[in-house]
Formats: sequence, C-alpha cells, structure tokens
Amino acid sequence: MRDNQVLWYTTATVDVYFPEDKVCCALCPLLETYSRNMCRKTGEYIADTRGIGYMCPLKFKEDQNEEFSQTGSERDRVPDLGDT
Repeated sequence: MRDNQVLWYTTATVDVYFPEDKVCCALCPLLETYSRNMCRKTGEYIADTRGIGYMCPLKFKEDQNEEFSQTGSERDRVPDLGDT
C-alpha cells in the first residue's frame, strides 16, 4: 500500500457445508439475524430463510453427493446434530 492507495486485492475462498442437500439461508453462516434476516455478503434482506436469496454468491458443486457416496470417507463426513 502506497500513499493510502490500494494497488490490488487478494481473493480468498471458504467452504460452507450444508447437511444432506438442505441448502438454505437459515443454515448459512452468512445470515445476519440481529433485527432482520440479511446476507452479510450481499446485504440482501432475506424474507424466507427456507430457500436461497436471489443474490446468493455461493457456488455449488453439481456432483458432490455422487462423489461422496462413492469415494467419501468417514473422516470427511460432517456429523449430524443428532449423532452422539
């Protein structure tokens, strides 16, 4: 950074895990719930958190479930909240 100028930005990504195809804003860590349901990434107000917001920035792998069922291992499995 020179003279209060930004010369470039570095992009980072993170994996967000949803249980068994239950992809919805209600289970997303980007959902802000203080006064109204709002996406922290896009600023979009979410009227129904059972679905995905119109401006959802998440990118989903198409064949992830098939890949897990064939090659997934027990250590890669995200435990269900009911598992004890």
